[in-house]
Amino acid sequence: MNLNREIVFKSIFLFLICISYFAGYFLRENAAGGGAEFFHMEWLTIQSLKKDFLYTIKNYGEFHDYTMPFPYIASAFLNPFSDNATNFQLSNTMISFSVFLILSIVTKKVFFSIKYIDALLISSALLILPFFRTSAFWGKLDNLGWLFLIIAFYFFNEIKKNIKLEPTNKDLLNVIFFCLASAFALYARQALFFLPISYLLYLYFYKANKKIIITSIISFAIFSIPGFLLMWTWGSVFHAVPGIEPWGSFFGGWINYNHVLKNMPILFSYFGFYLLPILIIEFFNTGYKSFNQTYAKNFLIVLVFLIILQQLNLLSYLGNYSLGGGAVLKFNYLIKNNNFLLLLIFAAIGASALIRFFKEDIKNNLTLLLPLIIVYGFPRLLYQEYVEPLILVIFFLGIKTSLHKIYFKNISFSHFISLLYFALFLTGSVYYKHFIFSS
Repeated sequence: MNLNREIVFKSIFLFLICISYFAGYFLRENAAGGGAEFFHMEWLTIQSLKKDFLYTIKNYGEFHDYTMPFPYIASAFLNPFSDNATNFQLSNTMISFSVFLILSIVTKKVFFSIKYIDALLISSALLILPFFRTSAFWGKLDNLGWLFLIIAFYFFNEIKKNIKLEPTNKDLLNVIFFCLASAFALYARQALFFLPISYLLYLYFYKANKKIIITSIISFAIFSIPGFLLMWTWGSVFHAVPGIEPWGSFFGGWINYNHVLKNMPILFSYFGFYLLPILIIEFFNTGYKSFNQTYAKNFLIVLVFLIILQQLNLLSYLGNYSLGGGAVLKFNYLIKNNNFLLLLIFAAIGASALIRFFKEDIKNNLTLLLPLIIVYGFPRLLYQEYVEPLILVIFFLGIKTSLHKIYFKNISFSHFISLLYFALFLTGSVYYKHFIFSS
């Protein structure tokens, strides 16, 4: 009886989250801002591709988008609703809803002992993330990258099961499908280039069967052909964008290795922000003493180091962001102009969590996270939308950690903490964009 009551309550909670998602579409919610850019970028590009494909490809830079055009091509020619902006945005909302459903299926496959309603509730966090919702409601194509990333992780986890054994035909098909899904993910969001790097490093460190390695290399080579054809057409890795951007060219300007160290505090703060509810759950489940032993030393070392850098005036740039930097930094500015102490605290939280992951399983977690950290450090400005919901997907589908067992120990309580946390984030984002500043 109690079990049935628990399932009923969970189902009602899930239903309310889904209702809030679709209500956000019909109310034209723009929690992350930038939704109206759709009409000036995505929609114009899609319509231009339909009108004159070759002209659009050859002059792609005129549309002021540094990403590859493959999501636009797919939307223009595979989405039957691409003739009407409203219908297209609704179709994109439904496609993004399917990302939540697919994540729940993959989560259930990875953690087969949990109930499907719990896998749905874990995945439902996507439906209350501001950047995910804004992309969904306004026809922006970012969520296609997350869709293929999740599918790629499914096949990655299947490959891991028999990685050293002589592969069967099914095993080799899993390799091919992983390479295909990760290629689609990369074409949708170029920063997801870290995944093939992590995958190949994983094959090396875990001494994968040679047939798996050869099949992977051949598959990546074949699936990279569209990208190379595009570069051949442009005569460059990315099409030149008219010089209105203050950072100049793509490589050496927007993308530069000099940005990596500068972005580390911000990137670590993103890890701290999205993993904080998981750490809160751990605190309540393990108690103060155990929690303190796990994190306190590393947290204090990182925080003191960052404060020393601040006192040396090496982090002063963190006080001058008008674009990028994330919600924590913007909230810090609201408390006190040009102040970033709160960001340093979240960066120390994120770094402490990462250190814990590396200690738990250095081969798996380092091969996955280190390429991610480096690749995501290259942009001149690091926007929070780049890692939402990446960090949550990585945590549940990629990282090996005992935090999963802690989360599942009292799973109803864990759902409550996690979803409440992200619901508050969504509420704050809506209030900030729609009431403090007009969107």
